[in-house]
Amino acid sequence: MKHRLHSLNLLILFVFILLTANGFADLTITVEPDRRWGDAPTSNIKRLCENVAMHFQEHLRDEYKLSGQLTVVYYEYPVAFYKSFFDGGPDEYQVGLTVTDTYWSQFAYQFGHEFSHVLQDHDRITRNNPNSWFHESLCELATLWAISRMSETWEDRPPYRNWANYRHSLASYANNLKNRAEVQYSGTGAEWLTEWEDRMRSDESDVFLYSRVVQLSYKFLPIFEENPEAWNIIRQMPATRGKMSEYMQDWYDRVDTEDQPFVKAIATEMGISVDADILVINADVNRDGYVDLSDVLIVRSGMQNPNSYDTDINNDGTTDEIDLLIVKAKAFEAIAAAAPSKRKTRITTWGAMKKQF
Repeated sequence: MKHRLHSLNLLILFVFILLTANGFADLTITVEPDRRWGDAPTSNIKRLCENVAMHFQEHLRDEYKLSGQLTVVYYEYPVAFYKSFFDGGPDEYQVGLTVTDTYWSQFAYQFGHEFSHVLQDHDRITRNNPNSWFHESLCELATLWAISRMSETWEDRPPYRNWANYRHSLASYANNLKNRAEVQYSGTGAEWLTEWEDRMRSDESDVFLYSRVVQLSYKFLPIFEENPEAWNIIRQMPATRGKMSEYMQDWYDRVDTEDQPFVKAIATEMGISVDADILVINADVNRDGYVDLSDVLIVRSGMQNPNSYDTDINNDGTTDEIDLLIVKAKAFEAIAAAAPSKRKTRITTWGAMKKQF
């Protein structure tokens, strides 16, 4: 019996190592020693940052997994450095964090945001780009998503076994981020864009607040919670300087076909049309007057077994992942349109939010 338990434990360890290796690809993360880390050992900071990165990497296709060397340093504010700052090569990255002592939620929050900049290829897309506010908003969305996922996966896959119970603190932290009064917005994403986009793009404007831009990006959260593979689109972001109507079309045209429904779902939330062909597709598979989870399940079933419904949504002769993604996108569109309005609340400053979290 003891031998069987030992073999089982070895198998579990092997599977965990395999999953971790697959998630990291060839990405190596190191942490530079610094007395300003306080009581946080660099080995623990490294393990935590690896865990945050893994939650993205394991959902990226091989061609989009980040590889190379990523160095974490202590810095006066959280930042993903441009390569020119530290003379980095094509596969070298540097992230600065500003956390002292063992506040692991803050480490996860800051690293998740900055790692998302690296995933976006920020050296290419963000320098002097009037859409930097949008890139920042997606980083805030990404770090909330990662912390939420970690609060679930740490039950079975914590960085250290004695960290498993800390998942409850991560869940509480994520809920606090998501439920802050200042990140709520009573209108739709399209209304937010009309109200704020021009001022966000202006060099002379002082309206940029992280709490304000996530009023928009948090509306995209269900897309990534339901489809974590959607993070592949963050590796294919355009360097477009035009307004969101142009930006989203360029992004849609740039991404792989299987990723287009995710970009379309984001665009739809902002009231932007990027694909007329998909817009006219009837995704109400069971013809009950709604595009919802039932239609998604029917198409998913149709990918494996024939059924009485027409599940070839795009009429290309087969029921496949593309049909499923189209129905999901249309369902997201319907959910967004039916979402109840929320009461407007007072907006605070990013500085105040940083002090609190």
